[in-house]
Amino acid sequence: MLKMVDYLCKLLSSRKKTVLSSIKFFELFSLSIMESINQEQPMSYLFIINPIAGVGGRRDFLQMIASACRAKGVKYRILFTRAPGDARKIIKKRMEKFDVFVAVGGDGTMNEVASALAGTQRTMGLIPAGSGNALGRELGLSMKPEMALQQLLHGKVTRIDTGVVNGRRFMNVCGLGFDDHIARCFAKSVSRGPIPYFKAVIREFFSYKAGIYTVEVDGHPQTHTAFVMTLANTSQYGNNAYIAPAASVQDGLLDFIALRPFGLFGALSLGIRLFNRSIDKSSKCTAFKAASVRITGANLNFHVDGEPIENSDPLEVSIDPLSLRIIIP
Repeated sequence: MLKMVDYLCKLLSSRKKTVLSSIKFFELFSLSIMESINQEQPMSYLFIINPIAGVGGRRDFLQMIASACRAKGVKYRILFTRAPGDARKIIKKRMEKFDVFVAVGGDGTMNEVASALAGTQRTMGLIPAGSGNALGRELGLSMKPEMALQQLLHGKVTRIDTGVVNGRRFMNVCGLGFDDHIARCFAKSVSRGPIPYFKAVIREFFSYKAGIYTVEVDGHPQTHTAFVMTLANTSQYGNNAYIAPAASVQDGLLDFIALRPFGLFGALSLGIRLFNRSIDKSSKCTAFKAASVRITGANLNFHVDGEPIENSDPLEVSIDPLSLRIIIP
């Protein structure tokens, strides 16, 4: 706490660095005090579990949650979702009763919990239990639920950016074109994991046609013929497939990635680049950062964190800086 006060005072007095106004200084100062107090007090946890996720039906994991919370001496409760949208409803009814709302599931559960908490003073926890787990990987969370539980109970609170597209929030990526098409195919599949996803990519690749989009940044329009178009908050789709290697969840910017049409050999090259974090260096890739973009085109269907959205309106995509409180290791 003293270090934070000292840092803010130095920042205010320094003429060589960015000068903060007195109002901004006291906003930051009061925020640091409140967050310091909140982190020092015992927190209460509501675990929101998707029962069909990897650990959702494991009785031993539920017992592990109970034992770990009792050992730490914190209040907790466990509730299960039954249908899409349930996580939001659960949080809305209990917003004032718990400090931390923990998503236990895949990207769908994660997105619902994060969307309900963004812009509030409540905190999100995450135990990754899905097929991709992009946000969990981005934040350094363990992919082993037992370890992720310990990281949750002994971690620290930070703030991260969230993306917004036509009123819908995303924590990982918003995708158009083939990106969205595969999300739709995958959403219909009963199987999960990287193998069914890869099969869908192979099956649909040769028949899908690239689209033409107009992308407006700071009032300046650009035309892109894109097979894949992604607006990223995290650097990866999940499973360590890095679509936007330069992305950060704390830089206050979106990472725009557009991949021009490519053939079979181009796909093999891009596939390698996707996993060695160099796809933004490809000659087929256009990449830049922006706080907001506006996109128009013939096919404006999109997905947010893997959830397909039917849409025909222009896309207004922006970043909401440091809008979500979340626990990290």
